[in-house]
Amino acid sequence: MKVFIDTSAFCALAIPKDRHNIRAKSIYKQLKERRTMFYTSDYILDEVYTLLKTRGSYRTSIKFMDRIDKSHIIIHRVTEKVEEDTKSIFRRFEDKKLSFTDCTSFALINQLGIEAVFAFDKHFRYHSYSHPVKFLG
Repeated sequence: MKVFIDTSAFCALAIPKDRHNIRAKSIYKQLKERRTMFYTSDYILDEVYTLLKTRGSYRTSIKFMDRIDKSHIIIHRVTEKVEEDTKSIFRRFEDKKLSFTDCTSFALINQLGIEAVFAFDKHFRYHSYSHPVKFLG
């Protein structure tokens, strides 16, 4: 299974005091046992490093960065094509509180045929993707 990991899941895994920490660890363990292919983006990691530094500490952020560098998580860079798709998605949702980064994730999920999203942000559950996507979180 191909799973996209969002900022909210990464932060829940990395910050012990996060309200989703225990659930995140359980989900992640199950996914690893199933030999899941994990995906994320450079935009997500940008958010994660910054949030871990502000919500946790500099040390937490650097430790996480080092773990990502050694992981098997596939990191997709936001290309011009993804950015074009992102702008289209972003423009369609004036009434929603979606960040541009959220929209890059939606574009990548569509483009890569991602089957599930590991996130605790509910808008990932309600977005209409180009194919069926399971919400884990």
